[in-house]
Amino acid sequence: MRRLFANAWLLTVLVIVLAAVVLARAFAGPTVDAVAVLFSVALLIFAGFTGISMLAGSQPDAGVDAHLENGGVVVFWRPGCTFCLRLMWTLRTRLDDVYWVNIWKDDDAAARVRALNKGNETVPTLLTDSETFVATDRQRALAVVQERAGRS
Repeated sequence: MRRLFANAWLLTVLVIVLAAVVLARAFAGPTVDAVAVLFSVALLIFAGFTGISMLAGSQPDAGVDAHLENGGVVVFWRPGCTFCLRLMWTLRTRLDDVYWVNIWKDDDAAARVRALNKGNETVPTLLTDSETFVATDRQRALAVVQERAGRS
């Protein structure tokens, strides 16, 4: 099941399909169901929110060490994680400055995150050559990425 939902695009596509079904039902009767239309709009907005994970993409865990040696920032994430999505939105202008690793696509990445977080696959986990932290503090993560991007 985990491998099925490892694809970042899947959640976005499922939400869009659900919005289309709800919208079709809203117009199926003799009158338009305004609540269903509003719900469809909300679903499409949510799909836009989740779609940022497709822009971030995913790199293999095998490249993490080389990226860190060059002074880069690595973020371990997984699809559907609201904390990860919020971090991606905070870093939206700096997505290319971060090495994004999807732990549901890469077992080695999941093992690394467990080693960093006392056995838990807690994401988003931000990693640099000098620090590691769970990046729920988005402003701190943004500051780290901006500092590191300024160095290169």
